Amino acid sequence: MKSRIILAVMLAASSLPSVSEVLRSVDKGGNVTFSDQPVPGSVEETPVVIDAPPPSRQEVRKSEQQARKMIRQADQVGKEVDTGIFDRNASIKAAQMNLDSATARLREVQVVRAGDRQALAGGGTRLRPEYLERVQDAEEQVMEAQKKLDAAKRAR
Repeated sequence: MKSRIILAVMLAASSLPSVSEVLRSVDKGGNVTFSDQPVPGSVEETPVVIDAPPPSRQEVRKSEQQARKMIRQADQVGKEVDTGIFDRNASIKAAQMNLDSATARLREVQVVRAGDRQALAGGGTRLRPEYLERVQDAEEQVMEAQKKLDAAKRAR
């Protein structure tokens, strides 16, 4: 759970506008946290400069369209598999397409949009819980799709 939040923060940080500075903090147990403010109790803090422009609106729209198309294709193949038209290899292909669409959806929801950050009283910002929940839900869908793909491969 903690690693998912850290991953979400790292991915979100990579889509911040222009150049952003993030602190990489390591605690006594070796756990790494990325934040825009120092983490209490950390034994090591290193600034990390992220110089990556956010995706353009056109890129986000294109990604959303591709994800929707992949979801429709996976749903169609899933229906055909459910009716017994395809063999086991096709069920693997359907499961792979489902995983691909879930992964595309995860990338889509990881984009930090207006309103996904909230200001902190001491300065700086943090990601809203709604954003983190959205990313966590998408991550769970990816894990579920991966389990289904693994099951389809074992059934071969």
